[in-house]
Amino acid sequence: MEASLPQVIATSFINVSLAWVVGALAARAWLTKVSADWRIPASRALYLLMPYALITCACALLFSLWSEAVVMADVPFFEGGAAFKEMLKSTHYGHAGLTAITAVVLALAGHLVLANRETPKFYAATIAVFVVLLGAARVSIGHAYEYGAFSLATAVELVHVLAMAMWAGIVFIAGWVALPIVSKSEHTAIPDRASFLNSLSDWATVALIAIVATGAYNAYRVLHAPADLFSFYGNVLLFKLAMVAIAILLGAYNKFFGLPGASAYEFNDNTSGLRRVITVLRVESVALFLAIVAAAVLTGSAPPA
Repeated sequence: MEASLPQVIATSFINVSLAWVVGALAARAWLTKVSADWRIPASRALYLLMPYALITCACALLFSLWSEAVVMADVPFFEGGAAFKEMLKSTHYGHAGLTAITAVVLALAGHLVLANRETPKFYAATIAVFVVLLGAARVSIGHAYEYGAFSLATAVELVHVLAMAMWAGIVFIAGWVALPIVSKSEHTAIPDRASFLNSLSDWATVALIAIVATGAYNAYRVLHAPADLFSFYGNVLLFKLAMVAIAILLGAYNKFFGLPGASAYEFNDNTSGLRRVITVLRVESVALFLAIVAAAVLTGSAPPA
């Protein structure tokens, strides 16, 4: 079975918004080590954008549930109300969806209550708990869950989902929110900028290592023979791997050339270096977005037998 277009769209929005939330949490952690003038506008931007990401995630989850109910009941899209209610009440998919939506709503409440208080670690821990719960709920409706709730396959898939969200979120937030604010600041301190960029690089590297390790295990679990790569599932997987490979190459350039160069000089003398880093991050974000869409197709498609 191949994924329907509404399901792919919904899952893509869920994964992108999840990545945005995780990336924003990471950036807030890096900003706690910064005292430069750009810390305040960067923190403010992250605060304002977080609710939009969480609300988008909740809406995408509802759309995903509705789309699945319509497919399961084989009814027209706008006539799925009864099927939707029945699915929420009596199916594992519906229960997992409700759990995921609850986690997002609680994360939104936690953000609104805790974000402006002087408890950044408690805020981050609270949102992180709900993010993990959301990830676990999503994994419970995937192929890995067929091996059991507490199986190695399920645990690896959860790590893979969260690591992918971390990597993509770091790239999204850094390339489109945080670093553009840094680049517009008239004054900056070299140690603060270097600290922020080094944290970005280190966290992305850890996430990438986890992605490669868990992705290799998932490929071993799903693909039983080279011929499986020529199935629909295998073709989409190859496309996803190609996008991830492009993102890795771009990330490697930034890690070994772009970020060290942007961290090493006075801001006014190296504006072009920081702009180059931002450009590479934005191209990388496009590759990761396409990988996320491919992952959404894989989620709704049957793997090779």
